[in-house]
Amino acid sequence: MTSLNLHAGAAATIAALALAASTAAPASAGAPAPSRPAFALTPVGTSGALLMRGRPGRVLHGAVLVRNLSGHRITIKLQRADIRGASNGNADYGTTELSRTGRWLKLAATTVRLNPHASLKVAYTVRVPVTARGASHYAGIVGVDAAELAVKTRKRKSFSFNRVTRQALPLTLRLPGPLTRSLALRSLEIKVEPAGAGLVLGLLPGGTELIARARVKLRVLRGSRAVVTHDSTLGQLFPGAGLDFRIPLVSQPTKGSYRVVGVIRPERAAPIYIDQTIGFSPAKAAELERVAPPGAPLPGLPLWVWLVLGGAGCLLVMLLLLVWKLRRRPVEQVA
Repeated sequence: MTSLNLHAGAAATIAALALAASTAAPASAGAPAPSRPAFALTPVGTSGALLMRGRPGRVLHGAVLVRNLSGHRITIKLQRADIRGASNGNADYGTTELSRTGRWLKLAATTVRLNPHASLKVAYTVRVPVTARGASHYAGIVGVDAAELAVKTRKRKSFSFNRVTRQALPLTLRLPGPLTRSLALRSLEIKVEPAGAGLVLGLLPGGTELIARARVKLRVLRGSRAVVTHDSTLGQLFPGAGLDFRIPLVSQPTKGSYRVVGVIRPERAAPIYIDQTIGFSPAKAAELERVAPPGAPLPGLPLWVWLVLGGAGCLLVMLLLLVWKLRRRPVEQVA
């Protein structure tokens, strides 16, 4: 019976350590798991995204429905937004320093207070400048729970993560003119960042309509050896909004030359064939050694987290050995 009790206690300790290791890393590496949204934004008069047609100099009118999905009173902050391409190829809704179509938007209300399960229509207008050119323009309406904003802005002395859930409705404004799509590769280089070195493709979408997706397939060669093989798909590339698409390098590059070969195939646009040789200078190699030396912890995780996880890993190994020995030990028979 003694041997069995030791076995159960060791197993329970291992389970607790495994749980601690699995929960500590996500808590430090990112935001908490998403919960059920407290509110929803939906277009009025259409079941899909917002699409408006007009001409330069006109004022267009529309509305969105803000719904409280929770059982308590909430306050929603509404913001107008520019839509740009994010580095991963998705849509990035920028609500500060508006410089594009977001400036044309005007919301009838920016603060909406709703009782449980109540809803409210919020009108908006789009004033198209007389000088507007191009067939398609993109903006967005963003909603944020004011309670989550209050938690984010509250000053904290301890290390913590706060999750702020934003909901966004994209708005496409269609003006007269032909719809065209294009994509250009304006730069290709290896950049050094605290996260390590990465191959950065400077992309510039053009034309008058967004590119829904683009497949990126390439290899990075050092001599005849492939050090990177990459295959992914970008989406929502907005015309006139350049983006830097970063591909992490698994191993640290060394000074010398690298050959990049591959192809980018944007949907309904001409492909870009790549066959370029780029250099990684001694200065960049020294910078990489300084900001991200080999074996350094990944940025974003405090050192104490790595120490705790390392200690937990050692204890797990020791306890597994203990359990293995206990399993091999014959159980004494009680007369």
